Amino acid sequence: MSTTENSISLRHPKAVESLNRGRKIVADAFRDTLHALCHRDDVTEIEFRDRWHRGISESEEMTWDGWYTPPLMGMSVLFATAADPSRVNFRTFRDKNSFVSARTLDPDNGIVLGYASNVHRRTGLPGDFATTVYLGREPRVRDHFARAREACREMISAVSSGSTAGDLHAAALDALARRGLSGTTHSDTDPDGHNVGHSLPRLPVGPLGRTLRPEQIDKLRHDRLFVRRGGEWGLASVEQFTVEPQVVSPEDPTLPKIMLHYVLNARRTVTVCDACEDPLRDLDLA
Repeated sequence: MSTTENSISLRHPKAVESLNRGRKIVADAFRDTLHALCHRDDVTEIEFRDRWHRGISESEEMTWDGWYTPPLMGMSVLFATAADPSRVNFRTFRDKNSFVSARTLDPDNGIVLGYASNVHRRTGLPGDFATTVYLGREPRVRDHFARAREACREMISAVSSGSTAGDLHAAALDALARRGLSGTTHSDTDPDGHNVGHSLPRLPVGPLGRTLRPEQIDKLRHDRLFVRRGGEWGLASVEQFTVEPQVVSPEDPTLPKIMLHYVLNARRTVTVCDACEDPLRDLDLA
């Protein structure tokens, strides 16, 4: 286990799995899907999502659908290119124009953004996962990914068991700004409207059925506490929370939005699930 000066545990397999077992299942299924399809120029967003979904639902541990609906199944896959990144410059996955489509992948210069929100049936925890990858070699785009990841790492390193949501929000904006970046996430249930993450509520353990009921979806949606400006709740007061800025470059709007989605626990030491970076490592982006 590697531990930074701020006691952040990174990339220890047992720590990652015990932190959020469902997220590991979702992340592994995304990685398998990317490896299988990233060399094809005829694969559509729909096909990628459906194959990823099959990989998740093959595990009896996971719900068939996700809690974040719409979109269908609580999942989203968006394809763009370095030449035209507009497809991944979304506002929210709930917008109809951000639903999966028949758009095809560019295996030479493409961008893939994926999100899934299936729930682990035994623990009741959302296995929320999202990442963005770039398949091409353009230096300016690869540098943009490197700066985004560095900013995320810095904001995570600022977290301690005594941090509040407002502390993390301020650290996140500072880490981004010093790299010429910005990025908050729009959430319809956030009164402020813009945040860099939220708590992960847990459903009562049943175990859960394979399909989430409407009241279970509502609970997961409305029980979230958001990491926003001035947030007073302590990060250690919740079991898990996300750090998920949607990073853009105000200086160069032709660069894509990058969403990297981390899950943390700030009780005692700060433990991080950084599975969103595994596909970046595979592509030499991290």
